[in-house]
Amino acid sequence: MALFVNTNVSALNGQKNLMDVTSRMNSSFEKLSSGSRINSAKDDAAGLQISDRLTTQITGLNQANRNANDGISIAQIAEGALSEVTTNVQRMRQLVVQGGNRTLSSDDRSALAQEFTKLLDTNNDIADRTAYGTTKILNGDSPEAGFQIQSGAQAGEQDTVTTGNAELAALFGKMGEGNATTMSDISANLNTAGEIGKVIQAYAVIAGESDLGAAADAVLGADREGTVADLGGDNAKGTVNVSALTEVLEGEVANSGEFAVYSDIGAALTVGTLAADIGTVVSTGFTDAQINTLHGFATDTLLDAMSGLVTQVDKQRAKLGAEQNGLTSMVRSNTAAVVNVSDSRSRIMDTDFASETSELTRNQIIQQASTTILSQANQLPQTALSLLR
Repeated sequence: MALFVNTNVSALNGQKNLMDVTSRMNSSFEKLSSGSRINSAKDDAAGLQISDRLTTQITGLNQANRNANDGISIAQIAEGALSEVTTNVQRMRQLVVQGGNRTLSSDDRSALAQEFTKLLDTNNDIADRTAYGTTKILNGDSPEAGFQIQSGAQAGEQDTVTTGNAELAALFGKMGEGNATTMSDISANLNTAGEIGKVIQAYAVIAGESDLGAAADAVLGADREGTVADLGGDNAKGTVNVSALTEVLEGEVANSGEFAVYSDIGAALTVGTLAADIGTVVSTGFTDAQINTLHGFATDTLLDAMSGLVTQVDKQRAKLGAEQNGLTSMVRSNTAAVVNVSDSRSRIMDTDFASETSELTRNQIIQQASTTILSQANQLPQTALSLLR
């Protein structure tokens, strides 16, 4: 074997191996100190790309859960308000049942009317004031399509929370869902206008209003557009007058020939011979039996209206409950996905401490050996000096 002084190949090999093992040790130190197997793209380029995609999914799912919980909060706020509306309407219906007795004095009816009016106004106030932050969620500002909730991590993964419009006019409009009777022509089509048509007739009967157009104006207001189904909607004009509804509860049928009831009203009532005897009624006034019949019609109309309001509010509450359950299920699903995707990312990204500490120990031993061997290799050129002696 040749003996060289200028080039110490053994020392160079020792340096190379020492550099390699030191690099591996530095990598182990980085992985153990950071807890991540991949600290830069050079550690695992493909693994880094996969883990970044999984990280995107995890952060998206976590934010989606927060969004879904916001949606649940909106539904809970709306449902809580609607619960109070239901309580009020139930009490209003009770007052109507009580007002069905003709034995009540005018003072008794006035007391009933005061509470009835207050409850109607309170329900409108609840609908107008219920909000999530500054966003109104139960009046005309609430979108008919509901509030979109981004409940998933990817595009197209949305749910909705439909709080609806709980204002009095909107609830009557929902009772007339699908009714195409135009608001401008409603007085000529009361028999086909659903509950609101019956309310207008009852008002005309109780208030002694022979002009059905004026009766419609009193109940719905003169400024109204769209159809009965649109009443109270985003694009419709028209309100349900609280005073008119109260008048149906508080007022009594006028037994006077001055009450020129339209034949339309008599035909709509379809009770006894009232429609056929309308001419006699105009000239002589109502009989006591006819007054009972008309009073019963007004009471029945209000009872049906209150029952319809309860039904519409309950429909909104049921829908909100279903949407809350759906979002809650989505939160659970997202949470399970976060756990599983995090587990997948962990297998790619996280340091296996058992394996890495074993590797570090091995490299430390090799480093010590390399250092010792390099020290000895550096002494090899000294052997050439013995040849010069």
